[in-house]
Parts: sequence; C-alpha cells; structure tokens
Amino acid sequence: MKLKYSLIFIVLLFLACKKNTVIESTQTPTPPPTSIPNEDTSIVPPIIGKTITVGTGSGNLLINGATLKLGCGDRIKISKGSYKSITIQNIQSTDGCPIMIINGGLVELKGDNAIMNLTNLKNVIISGTGDPTLKYGFQFQDNAYRSILISRPYNNATIQNASFKNIRDWVIIYNNQSTRYDGTEASYSKNLKFLNIYAENTARLFSFPGSAEWGAMNGLIKGLEIANLEYNNSATVGSIAWVGNVEDYSIHHNRINNINSANNEHNGIFQMMGNGKFYNNYISNHQGNALRAWCYSIGTTKKEILIYNNIVVNSRKYSAFEVQTVPAYVTSGLTYVNVKVFNNTCGNLNTTKDWYGNLVDVYTLQGGTCQVFNNIGFNFPASNPLNKTINQQGDTKSEDLGNLYFTTSNDVGFSSQTTWRLNSNSKAKNKGRAYYLVIRDYYETLRNAISPSYGAVE
Repeated sequence: MKLKYSLIFIVLLFLACKKNTVIESTQTPTPPPTSIPNEDTSIVPPIIGKTITVGTGSGNLLINGATLKLGCGDRIKISKGSYKSITIQNIQSTDGCPIMIINGGLVELKGDNAIMNLTNLKNVIISGTGDPTLKYGFQFQDNAYRSILISRPYNNATIQNASFKNIRDWVIIYNNQSTRYDGTEASYSKNLKFLNIYAENTARLFSFPGSAEWGAMNGLIKGLEIANLEYNNSATVGSIAWVGNVEDYSIHHNRINNINSANNEHNGIFQMMGNGKFYNNYISNHQGNALRAWCYSIGTTKKEILIYNNIVVNSRKYSAFEVQTVPAYVTSGLTYVNVKVFNNTCGNLNTTKDWYGNLVDVYTLQGGTCQVFNNIGFNFPASNPLNKTINQQGDTKSEDLGNLYFTTSNDVGFSSQTTWRLNSNSKAKNKGRAYYLVIRDYYETLRNAISPSYGAVE
C-alpha cells in the first residue's frame, strides 16, 4: 500500500534529481536548547454545552454521533484506560460550534493494531487536554501498524496534545487520495490542524496522499497546520510529513532532532506539494532537507511559499531547503508560485560532502521567482561551483538579495552556539533588509524594523 501511495512521488523524484545513497557515518546528536519556545497552540473553546462520558477503560470504544444528541459546544469525555480501538464517527457540527472530545485521565492505545478510526467529522476537536496533570492525554505506543486512520469527509478538524512512540507503520494517515477535485466543497478537505504533538521512534508521522499532476487533482487539503510538534530519535523515518496536494499549509514552531541516522534516501523532512509557509522551526542532527517544497498554486492566482525564521543545523546530507516546480504542476487549473527564503540560520550542513550543501537548492520554478535574503550560513563543507547560499539546479535565476556565509560558526559572532543568538559585534547584527514579515525573531524578540539582523535570531 505504501508503494501505491508513493508511485507519483517516486517518478517525480527521479525526474528532478539523482543523488548518492551511500551510507555514511553518523554524528553525535546535540539536542536543541530547552529554551526553544513552544507556542501554545491548543484550541480550547469555552464550555457552553453538556459533557457526555463514554468508555469503560478497555476494549473497543465506538463514539457514534448519529446516536448521541449533540449540541453546540458539547464535550465527550473518554474514561481513562487502555483501549484496543476508538472509533469516532458521524459528528457534523456547525461552524463556530465545535464538539470537543477529551480524555478523562490517561487514554492509551497500546500494542499491535490498537487504532483510532475517524470518519465523517466536521468541527470536531480531539484534544488530550482533559486532565491538567497530563500534557498528552492521548498516548499511542508500541504498535506495528497505524495509530490514526482518517476517512473522509473530514473538515475543520483538530487533533492536539497526543503522543506517539514506537509506531512502526505510518502513524496518521488520511485516506483522501481517491477524491477528485472539481472545485466544489465536497471535493476537498479544509482547515485541518495537528497541534502540540510529541513523537519518538516512529515511521512517517503524517501521510496524506494526493496529487495535482497534469491538472488531474485529487486528495486536496485547503488549509493545513502542523504546529508545536516535538519529534525525536528515529533512525529511518525519512519524511516526517508527506503531503501530496495542499493549498496554504502552515508549518511552524516544530522541533525535530536526531533523525535519519540510518536513512540515505533524498528525504524532505517536511515534503509538501502545493504552497504555504514554513517558519520558526528548529531542525537538528538529521539527514534530508528540512523542507522539500514542490511548488504550485491552484487556479490562476499566483501564491507564495515563504520560508523564514528557521534554524537548521548539523545535517549529514543535503541543503537546508529545496524548492522546485515540475512541468506537471503548471498545466490546466494550476500555475506557479513565487518563493521567498529569508532570515534563516543554517550551519554544519551536508557534513558527509557527497552532494552540494547550501542554504537552498533551487530547481526550475516554471515561471516563478525565488528571492533569498537575510540568511546566515556557516560551515557548508561540500564544494559548490556557484555560491554557498543558492544551489542553482534549473533555469530559474534566483535573486541573492544579501546573505552572509561564514567558514566557521565562531566567525559568525554567536553569543551562544546553542540558542544561536548574535552578540553585539557580529557582522550579522542589524545589517539586514527590512521586510514586512521580519518583525520578530525565532524567540519572538522584536527586531529593528529598519535594519533587522541577518538570520533567525537577533
């Protein structure tokens, strides 16, 4: 089944580039600093309805909205315990009146084939915030199969405050790829959120198949947010998120550390097809591009991909980011995007030196532009015939609007090589280009509006 979902991706990947897959030695992981901010993204609507308690603490739990008299702002509380399965279905609430499903203590799905099935949901929030003593009230672990299986229709839906550990198959999968997009609301999903999630030693965390090749679009998601994810310690995960067709993604405030030590495919840790924003993420001790953005806009309005305020350090292989548009993405019903890559701090990249290691690999954008500015790069040991910032891999002429590269991290003038803040004497301090999104840095510190510093951190 994985092969079926990955055929289009593999074909396009082969057309785009061919890179070495020689297994290299690993490096000693250095965890990200504990001072990295976690944006509290939990959605907790006010309690304006009743609370219904369900479950016995074990067995197979079915929550069927068709048999429950649910009203605006109601809550369904799942009794604490360890369940074989939880199925949540047929809850269709009106906009502005979400139904919240919470935990009444620790709710576990543990062991092989322990799964949560979600189908026919609208305006539903599944939240592990029901017990204030638990950060992750829903916990999935030790499973050779999948943790959450989503089936359409599925709209305006949130999963938050859940943890996943030792899941060996794809973790959260949305079976939406057979839905052909025709412009009507019934032909796509919208406003999906995955917030405040912890994962460790899993296979791919988010698998959302879809495609938009040659104008035949399916599996479209309009509005996808992945925020405040903490993902650690997986030697072979490859892509943490693989999203085949998405309009307006927002990937932010995520922390990824110590992954792909035994994986040498050309991975995009976040592999996103469509357009959106990637900002305030910390990626360290890894293999693969932090973001592999395959770019297009749906319709005739040209959208943007914005990549900013990210810290990407200590990679065995590949540049920090990749952007490209293949010819199949600029046919009927699709057009190109414009890309901006700015105020990122990236260093110690592609230490195995078996491919170019730059800030961004830019392939052909089929008419789109790429502007790169205010970035700091240091210690990219692999050679590049052009420059250390932009690896030009197609005929799109990217604009280098002012970036700084340093041979070593000491040359940058960091006050800390854990938080990557700049000292007052750094050549990167208050020398950057003003831009309307360069308002706060990675740590939410206000920047100089006229002369912000280079990099993700002031």
